Amino acid sequence: MRKLLLTIALLAPAAMADEPKIEDLQKEYERIRASLFTSRARAAAVGSTLYSSKLQVFLRYGTPRFFHVGRALVRLDGAAVYDDAAGAVGADDVMRFEGFVAPGKHQLTVRIDAETKDDATFTSSTESTFTIDVPNHKLLIVRAAAEDAGDGKSQHRLRLDVDAEARDEKR
Repeated sequence: MRKLLLTIALLAPAAMADEPKIEDLQKEYERIRASLFTSRARAAAVGSTLYSSKLQVFLRYGTPRFFHVGRALVRLDGAAVYDDAAGAVGADDVMRFEGFVAPGKHQLTVRIDAETKDDATFTSSTESTFTIDVPNHKLLIVRAAAEDAGDGKSQHRLRLDVDAEARDEKR
């Protein structure tokens, strides 16, 4: 037993020397953050050069007083462009996605999973997939609003309303 404790005591400082220092981790974090920022800027520049049209998607949840959003998801042509498990769509009405896209038809999917605030076992979900037609050299703004008019016990009336509007893109 003494030999084991002595061995552990002798090896512990060596093992601690192999652990990264906080300063090293902070430098690595800053390097990754700077790299992410520049790659996003490059992607936006390439996107604006390749694609002449832009898409903005707004999503809000209109009944956060009685219901809580467990998850909100927006997919564009099958790829997730917004995924929220914190219920942000019930707290504000802001843009959930903005990006350059090829003009033409695209599939947009919006999914909302809601539960009552009183009892999380009462849940409802809605998912809608629809085609949007993004005009060439335009900005297409899609506004989606979900709300549940049910009573939170035996009635589930979760629905989604979507409007789209094309505008001239200002560059």
